[in-house]
Amino acid sequence: MGVVNLSESELRHHIASGEGKDREFKRGLPRDEKLARTLCAFANTRGGMLLVGVNDNGSLYGVSRPKEVMSRIRSVGRNLLEPAIEVSTTSLRLEGLTIVAAQVAASLARPHAVLHRDDEREVVVRVGASNRRAKGATLHALRNGNARKRGLDPLEARVLNWVEASNWGARDPGGDATPLAFSKAFNIGLQRARRTFVRLERDGFLVGHGLGNKRVYGRP
Repeated sequence: MGVVNLSESELRHHIASGEGKDREFKRGLPRDEKLARTLCAFANTRGGMLLVGVNDNGSLYGVSRPKEVMSRIRSVGRNLLEPAIEVSTTSLRLEGLTIVAAQVAASLARPHAVLHRDDEREVVVRVGASNRRAKGATLHALRNGNARKRGLDPLEARVLNWVEASNWGARDPGGDATPLAFSKAFNIGLQRARRTFVRLERDGFLVGHGLGNKRVYGRP
């Protein structure tokens, strides 16, 4: 059973930083399938930390049965994901309230899928501060790994830097970075922009959700 090595000051820092691509807050533990989607998304991208007992705005709420919460999180990681994952957990006291932290590492066994009750398997990735079903080039990249041998060209590097900056303060939890917005921002042809985004997604440098030129992208 893994234990998160987390100090009180580190926990305060995570909370003050807010939700994002590698951090999610929950006032209480969600239903199992929703919890599994979060764990799956973290494992399929860059890993992340789930904090239970924290409101979306970062205020503290606390949990009353931390041992049960930690046990359930670990159980969901083992039983509702395929391949199964091991989740490291711990609980800390802040301002008289107990907060549970669950850490998921970026997985070398990806793609992981959520096992739903109707036997559906759903591959989920983290895009911005939200969990999204992996489709198209994102799913292809997860299944095949990064096969690229060469480095980034200047336009690809610009796209990656812009996506990172655009999603930092995005209005939508899933991000605001689209080929259409990039095309307008840099006066680049829309089709050229879209081809670059798709190529980067296919090679595992970006993850996306949505359709066409309005497909929203984030860094994995």
